Amino acid sequence: MLNPCPNTDLWYAFRQGDRAAFQQIYALYARDLLNYGFKVTRDVSLIEDSIHDLFIELWQSRANLSHTDSIRFYLFRSLRNKITKTRNRDLFFQASDINDAPMVIDDFIIENTLIEGEESHRINQLLLKSFALLTPRQQEALNLRFYQHFSNEEIAQIMGVNYQSACRFIYAGLKTLREVVRIMCIGLLWVRLEGF
Repeated sequence: MLNPCPNTDLWYAFRQGDRAAFQQIYALYARDLLNYGFKVTRDVSLIEDSIHDLFIELWQSRANLSHTDSIRFYLFRSLRNKITKTRNRDLFFQASDINDAPMVIDDFIIENTLIEGEESHRINQLLLKSFALLTPRQQEALNLRFYQHFSNEEIAQIMGVNYQSACRFIYAGLKTLREVVRIMCIGLLWVRLEGF
C-alpha cells in the first residue's frame, strides 16, 4: 500500500536516495503520465521511452533536483519537454502525429444525469466527435484543466506558452463544446415538442 506522505516529504525522501519513495512516485504517476503522453503524440513507443528515460534521469540526477511543491506538475512538464525534444530531433517526425492523437477520455459526460438512454448515447458520441474537432492545443489544455486538475498557470508552464494563450485554448475549447451542447438541447427540445 502506498504511503500517504505529503508531496514534499515524498520528493525529499526520493532526493535523498530513498528507493521506496522513488517507486511510490512511479506508482502514483506513471499511468497519468502515459495518458497525458497521448495528448502530446500518438507515438506509443515515444511516450513509453520518454517516461522510462524520465524516471531513469530522475533517479540519476536526484541529488541535483530542486524542491517542488507538486511532483505531478513537475513530471507532466518534464514529460512534455522530453517528448517535444525527442520528436523534434526525429528526422521522421510528421506534423500529423499531433492532429491524429487518439483521445484518452475516461469520463467525458456532460449533463448525463438529465438525459437517458438513446439520447444520452447520441449526445456522448457527438461530444466525443466535437472534442476531436478541437485543435490539439485546445484538447491538451482542456485535458490538463478538467481531467488532470492543473491551474491555468500550471497549464501554461506545462504547454510552454504564456498564461493568456493557455486561457485562450481553454476558453475557445469550452466555447465550442458549449455551442454543441446548446444546439443539441435545442434539437432535443424540438424533437420532444414534435412528439406532442
